[in-house]
Amino acid sequence: MARQLLLGALIGACLAGWASLIEAISLYRGFPYHADPLTWAGLVPTYLIAGACFGLIAALLLPLASRRAHRQEDLTLHLGWFVFCAGWLAINIVETRMAIPPEHALFSGRVLGPMMVSALWPIGAYVLGYLLWRSRFGFVVSSMMRPPSMVLGLGVLIVATLLSFLVPVRPGQISDQRAESPAPADAPNVLFIVLDTVAAPHLGSYGYFRPTSPRLDALADEGALFEQAFSAGPWTLPSHASMFTSMLPNLHGTGWERPRLSDGTAHSLGLELHDFHTLAEELALRGYDTAGVSEKSWLSNTAGLTQGFHTYYDYSMPNLRDRFFVSRFWARYRDKFGKPAPKQIDKGGARVVDTALDWLDGNRARAEDRPFFLFMNLNEAHDPYLPPAEFKGHFRPEGATEQDFLDLKPHNSFSSHRDVILGEFKPTELQWEMYKSLYDEEILYQDGLLGRLFDGLQEMGLKEDTLIVITADHGEEFGELSHRIGHQLSLSDRLLHVPLIMRYPELIPAGQRVSSMASTIDIFPTILDVIETKLEGGWPKSPQLKAIQGVSQLPVLQKEEKAARDFIMAHYFNPAPYLASYEEWDWMEPDGGMPSEVAITMRSIDVMRTKEHKLYIYGDGQRALVDLAQDPTEQSSEALEMPAAAQALAHSYETRFQQQLSSSVVAYEKWIGHFAWYRREIKNNPIKIQATGGQNNEQLGYVGGGLEDGEIDLAASPTYQLPPFFRLR
Repeated sequence: MARQLLLGALIGACLAGWASLIEAISLYRGFPYHADPLTWAGLVPTYLIAGACFGLIAALLLPLASRRAHRQEDLTLHLGWFVFCAGWLAINIVETRMAIPPEHALFSGRVLGPMMVSALWPIGAYVLGYLLWRSRFGFVVSSMMRPPSMVLGLGVLIVATLLSFLVPVRPGQISDQRAESPAPADAPNVLFIVLDTVAAPHLGSYGYFRPTSPRLDALADEGALFEQAFSAGPWTLPSHASMFTSMLPNLHGTGWERPRLSDGTAHSLGLELHDFHTLAEELALRGYDTAGVSEKSWLSNTAGLTQGFHTYYDYSMPNLRDRFFVSRFWARYRDKFGKPAPKQIDKGGARVVDTALDWLDGNRARAEDRPFFLFMNLNEAHDPYLPPAEFKGHFRPEGATEQDFLDLKPHNSFSSHRDVILGEFKPTELQWEMYKSLYDEEILYQDGLLGRLFDGLQEMGLKEDTLIVITADHGEEFGELSHRIGHQLSLSDRLLHVPLIMRYPELIPAGQRVSSMASTIDIFPTILDVIETKLEGGWPKSPQLKAIQGVSQLPVLQKEEKAARDFIMAHYFNPAPYLASYEEWDWMEPDGGMPSEVAITMRSIDVMRTKEHKLYIYGDGQRALVDLAQDPTEQSSEALEMPAAAQALAHSYETRFQQQLSSSVVAYEKWIGHFAWYRREIKNNPIKIQATGGQNNEQLGYVGGGLEDGEIDLAASPTYQLPPFFRLR
């Protein structure tokens, strides 16, 4: 019996170890981000111990599944096959149970039915194998299950585990843009931080009456602060896509109507389609090690925003370690073993900062011989407003009691924001102030996380050699206009006015407050300008840079120019897909059955903003011109008629808006669009010409044959020129 138990443990450990390797290979192949072999190596001991324990149990149960004579005839054969099928059965049952919500009782039909079905395959396989192995083919499996074979299998597995320490981290599947050689040693590092949903007017350095941001304010004093910085979009996806590409949403097209930035992974006729060129891709091609950390699904690979990142930590989805069977089992049942999961203290900001510091401090995923580009998104200020316990009540408005906050709690969520928008919940003035206080407390907590990050940079000796850029993707409304809350259905300054702070002592003088206008699409070219100025020329520029719409703000920071631009533009796509997520949406109605004040928002919005005026161009033909000095809360932005006295000025603004947009479209089509891609990739490539049916674009009758017809010469080093209409006249 002792021999049977030991043999069962050996077989169980070996099978479990190899199962973990097969599972790891499968998970690695399907995981879109970077993959570290040590993730698997760290779990191998758990698999071996669990497999050995299961093998012991299976050895005890073997008499119930086989005849004594057969076991005596070839114990290793029947024990090995029994351990394999019993393990298969156990995994099927556990996987089926974990796929069903815990609230369903174990012995309910909702659970027992699928579990019985999942048990049929391993039971049938055991019976069939039991009959087959008694035939003359049984010796093959028998030899595989003998102790020498098991020991050899475990030895190979252990060697593979040790070798995994030498195997490099695999870059993301769609982001392997690492240059052949590192950037020069004196190239500045770049830290790009987006504070999700943080409005500039809610920060101390922007004049807010509450001390919400002491650490960020201190950093601003060490660098430059842009007083008039504006986002290109009012919510996460289009705003980040604009920052990453230096293009307005009108050009990159990413938003409610098309919720994915093209990244070149789509194929047609076997050909890779064009993609947008991102900041991470450009820096990766220049020899930077690029990494990103976030916990928002809008910033994931499914949204097309991870292109160019060698390493990406996406906490909106289970990471690689959490996808293994033993990890998922422990996460589901750890409370039953007296080890409940630790409560998350925030929305993920602490984990984002911890991960960033770990990566900066020499995590295996980082190439330390290269300068780094690190992107971070901190989401603490996003609704629902749930500051950690020690920050609750820090900014409690006068007259608000603890009971008032308890009464507000059911309305402090995304779904309750829908109720506000639909008019089903109308907050009082005190409740609006309570919303703002919770929001401000979130910002204060997040500011502490930033302080920990800044301190970590200082301790590692990286701060002075790093260009730090901090901004937000959008702000937040609290009933200022049409009693909305959140960041949809509008392009008001409450959503577009964002912080923009830059620190790099070598090139950016400290203590500056820039009063001229800036857009978040200017961040991309400003970062490149800093790098190239530092390196006195740098590298040949990618041709796609000719299509970007942003302008470098470095000449303004160095006082070589008074302003880089005199207006900004922003866009909001028709929000019908967003409103269709409301439970009240009626598919049978043209306006979705929404209240009239909500139905009218189902239109695109373009904005052109100068320091004095703001032109709203609505997709249904309506126009509104806001005099910001007379109407700072933009109540006139929703007026049904424009005063006659404003029409001439509005027309001149719209003309300039269309000129700029048309200029940008031309550059886009020439350097990034489908036609440019076709000329670059197909015209002189016989293999790809054959894939399209043997015709190039000359044979199709569309263009001539010379460079003068618009062909892009990638061998040339193009001169970087800005679009014409952003420059001050």
